[in-house]
Amino acid sequence: MIEITDLHKSFGKNEVLHGINLTVPQGSVTAVLGPSGSGKSTLLRCINMLERPQSGTIRLDQLKVDFSSAHKTDILRLRQDTAMVFQSYNLFAHKTALENVAEGLIVVKKIPRKTALAAAMQYLENVGLTDRADYFPSQMSGGQQQRVAIARALAMNPKVILFDEPTSALDPELVQEVLAVMKKISLEGITMIVVTHEIGFAREVATEVVFMDEGRIVEQSTPQQFFNFPVQERTKLFLRQITPDYNYQI
Repeated sequence: MIEITDLHKSFGKNEVLHGINLTVPQGSVTAVLGPSGSGKSTLLRCINMLERPQSGTIRLDQLKVDFSSAHKTDILRLRQDTAMVFQSYNLFAHKTALENVAEGLIVVKKIPRKTALAAAMQYLENVGLTDRADYFPSQMSGGQQQRVAIARALAMNPKVILFDEPTSALDPELVQEVLAVMKKISLEGITMIVVTHEIGFAREVATEVVFMDEGRIVEQSTPQQFFNFPVQERTKLFLRQITPDYNYQI
């Protein structure tokens, strides 16, 4: 379980997260929706300390970290239990798909190279890319590169995977192949927090939907409640803008 309490994050004088409180149950899929600039990606980056918040705490199972006084050992432990899938893939251009997946196993987990490569091949199989194991990123489509990035995240055996708009950089015809892999992962009981604009994914796969605006959580509920019976006026406006033909019930 992830429990975030009173998280504040500022860039200079601009406070972008205003006291975020969020609980994510183990094995759940939490979809984070909201307009651009609402703080969604910053929230993900704070969870694994790619951005350091000014204050607040995070509890990940038995690990509790106070953001205002976190030491390097706390940050390392937090990052070992989380994995991030970025919208821009972030693969090593000079390494093959197989080497990209194995890199963390070799460097971080200190697994012997031969063993790491064998494990990496299994994770590539999980995302349907064994036939691309020897390809470099420049030889793969955007969807294939993102699936390699997902395999890399899975290989680290994290307690939670953070997805930062994983399909936003893809051509429309490649989106579905990535979403299909993510849906498959969700069925395996891996905790996922997904910042996304894919409303269909949020409706079908998520167990909970969080709506953010101006650095605050405006509404949080199940997909059925969120899309059919939104409570907050800001949520209703958002839904009307992104799904103009959708009539939620009041």
